[in-house]
Amino acid sequence: MGTTDINETTTATANVADDIHPEKNAPPTVPDTTSPRRWFHWFEPGTSLEEKRLILKLDWFLLSYSCLCFFIKWLDSSNVTNAYVSGMSADLGFGAGSELTWMNTFFNCGNLIGAPFANLIITVIRPRYWLPSCLALWSVFVLGMYRCETAGQFYALRFCCGLFESAAWPGIQYTLGCWYRRSEMARRSGFFVVSGVLGQMFSGYLQAALFSGMGGKGGLAAWRWLFIFDFLLAVPVAIYGLIFFPDTPEKTTAFYLNAWERQRACERIAEEGRTPVGKLDWTVAKRIAVAWQTYVFTIAYALWSLTVGSYVMQYFTLYLKATGMYSTVQVNNIPTTIGAVNFVFMIGSGFVADKIGRRGPVCLAVGSLLTFCYIILTVWNVPHNLTMAAFILCGCYGCFTPLLAGWVNEACGGDQQMRAFLLGLMTSVGGALVIPFQQYQFPSAQAPHFAKTHGWPSALVFVVALTLWTGVVVPLVQRHMESRKVAVHEEEFSG
Repeated sequence: MGTTDINETTTATANVADDIHPEKNAPPTVPDTTSPRRWFHWFEPGTSLEEKRLILKLDWFLLSYSCLCFFIKWLDSSNVTNAYVSGMSADLGFGAGSELTWMNTFFNCGNLIGAPFANLIITVIRPRYWLPSCLALWSVFVLGMYRCETAGQFYALRFCCGLFESAAWPGIQYTLGCWYRRSEMARRSGFFVVSGVLGQMFSGYLQAALFSGMGGKGGLAAWRWLFIFDFLLAVPVAIYGLIFFPDTPEKTTAFYLNAWERQRACERIAEEGRTPVGKLDWTVAKRIAVAWQTYVFTIAYALWSLTVGSYVMQYFTLYLKATGMYSTVQVNNIPTTIGAVNFVFMIGSGFVADKIGRRGPVCLAVGSLLTFCYIILTVWNVPHNLTMAAFILCGCYGCFTPLLAGWVNEACGGDQQMRAFLLGLMTSVGGALVIPFQQYQFPSAQAPHFAKTHGWPSALVFVVALTLWTGVVVPLVQRHMESRKVAVHEEEFSG
């Protein structure tokens, strides 16, 4: 069957389906692959000038707030590590225990509880109100950390931070999926997630600057000032979101979008068969339970979480401190090189995925490099410079999150509740699994080698599994399920 035949059959099937079930999406149309496409392009070939203006507005307002919010999220997620190695541990008498690991654990517990429900709420409460409100709330708890004197106080506040921060990643990924086409998603998701990497990097630079210039000011240690400055940076971002975040195409009241742009925003998604369908009722549970996307993508994100790649900058920091070769300022600054690698891979992988229209090969390639890095860390007894290189190149891990999020937005089509819940569920399940794994396999008391707990070898197993699952299994399952869907539509049409 040729491309023309497929297009005719798909269009006819869609018309019949709309007549019988007007509330359901038509099957996705086959994209036009005949136009020449440059490797690096921001707009799809053939995009009109008016639509380019719409996309630019979305990039400026929707993407800018998304990046700023995620920047603050990761700034606040990383500040405890930077404070821990910059005097907090010594000042509070934490010693060689695993207090830092427990701070991460309580934070993950908050994420575990909050993520699925936060993203269902966003289908009811407008994102413009919900996301900035969560940002403001977790920032208040961050501010409270500057007064902490015991590990227990940190645990409580970190849990509350995790609870409200859980809305950020899945909520923003859900909103991006409401506005952008499949072919635009990977690049925008990459820019969004890379802002979190910049947040991690900036936290190190900020703590280094505070350590040098703010220690003792106002009677406070430099590490306490870090939490105060993080709060002050979050306030204008929350205000910006309340004013400029555009909600979703069907509900937007953004003053910077005219009537044509609002209508066109809805049409762009409808043309891909992703018009929002379904509602938040008891059928949600059934739709989610029987969907193949629920299991395939949850497993993928769980495997990514179990690589503990999101903590690799923390482990690199502890490694540098353990060598005794670097100053406190260097210990805070050098790990930010991981963020630079992360930046390159997130942006590059997004362009490649959008260009080839597939994410599996990209995941396979990045996973192979990550496997090489984990092999070096597993062997461990290698030259210092090789260990440094392995830690830094581990920064490639971060591109999995925007790739998987864009994949979910594409695969779930117009079922907004399933798409929202799944993005939250992925975060929640990943957090639930990484809590015991990170606690027992990577306790901070065993850092940086983790020899007794076999931390690096066990993480290597999950890196290999992640590579094979996302590079081979997920594409095969998706191709099979989409073929079945097309066959069902053709059978209904012929019948």
